[in-house]
Amino acid sequence: MASKSLDIIVFGATGFTGKCAVRNLAKLTKDKYCDMTWGIAGRSMDKLQGLIKELNNSGLGVNNIPVFESDVEDREALKKAVLIAKVVINCTGPNTTLSPPIVEACIECGTHYVDISAEMFHILSLYQKFNKTAEDAGILIVPSCGFAAIPSSTGMIYLERQFKGTLHTVECYIELLLPKRTYVPGRALIHNGTWTSLVYVLEYFKEYLALWKELFPKPVEPEPEEMKKSFYHRHNGRSWFPYPGTDNDLVNMSQRYLHDKSQKKPIHFGAYTTVPMFFHWIIIPFIYLYYYLSCFKFFRSWLINCPRLFTVGYASKKGPTERTRKDTKFEFVLNGKGWELDGNLETRPTKTMSVKVSGNDPGYDATSIAIIMSAVTILRESSNMPKGGVVMPEAAFYRTDIVDRLMHEGYTYEVLKDPEVKDP
Repeated sequence: MASKSLDIIVFGATGFTGKCAVRNLAKLTKDKYCDMTWGIAGRSMDKLQGLIKELNNSGLGVNNIPVFESDVEDREALKKAVLIAKVVINCTGPNTTLSPPIVEACIECGTHYVDISAEMFHILSLYQKFNKTAEDAGILIVPSCGFAAIPSSTGMIYLERQFKGTLHTVECYIELLLPKRTYVPGRALIHNGTWTSLVYVLEYFKEYLALWKELFPKPVEPEPEEMKKSFYHRHNGRSWFPYPGTDNDLVNMSQRYLHDKSQKKPIHFGAYTTVPMFFHWIIIPFIYLYYYLSCFKFFRSWLINCPRLFTVGYASKKGPTERTRKDTKFEFVLNGKGWELDGNLETRPTKTMSVKVSGNDPGYDATSIAIIMSAVTILRESSNMPKGGVVMPEAAFYRTDIVDRLMHEGYTYEVLKDPEVKDP
């Protein structure tokens, strides 16, 4: 990679999340990572130039940033943009349709890759199609380096380091702390681009289940009885249900990778969430309804083209306001059980610990910081990472200092003095 003139190039730079990533990257390379070079790529040169002008007007001074007009359907233009960089940050979406050509170009051009995908079918498809090729090429493909995986994955890394023993199970309780003014429908919480990706999750859900069963027909070891919970369960006086994100699957894949590569005992992981108000529980049956209706192309078109209607205003083409984004917070509480370093693994777990990962603006600012720090970690700590392959975030960053980097950029990691899970 010595001949590459850029450290990072951001694809999808003019999208809602892409703009946030570019803005944060401009600030970080101006204040902290002054030696880092980067550029931007997108489908419209006019929009790219408009973004440059917007950043310059805000005092970030990015006149000399390389700009590439690149469409995934134009293979030569795509390779030209990829070839010049050491790491691609992919903020395009939906990933299921747009990302595979970028990944293929990265492997051909010797460029590492990170994205912000929360589409499990896409992630499994990348693993199935490109893992062996990327391994042979010595290229790292790390999907889901945004909010969809980084808080839980780095929370697992942090918990295991603080635990100083052998972890057996981790129950992760995820809560989005929304400003009360958004409890009543009508105020946008997500951008239409995020909503469109969620529609693709619904469309390919059956294919995702089938592909998971094909790739991973058996667990590494049987699931402990304590991890088998009903759909709703009580915890700390509140009702929780399985978190509908990618966290469970991505942690599972990371644990499989670490077990296969280093014979590490796998940790059993489960993620759960709740809703702020009683009437928000009505969201769950609507998710199931949308899932069943998503088999019809016309209904998927309605969902994508009329986001405000089908989300009662929670998704819009303008996205959330700056104020709403700043006032939205997240908390991941990870409750671990296991043994001391010299403990008998044949007995019941004897040690517990709880840690919390928290921050602001999960969908956009926290996501953009996460993917930038993922790219920086690949650039700065490649010797501590897998040499290549399609690797999930926890396994990819397991031996790195990514937690420290995230802590310096607004993420909070802490050991809870009063663990939510008590000693056995």
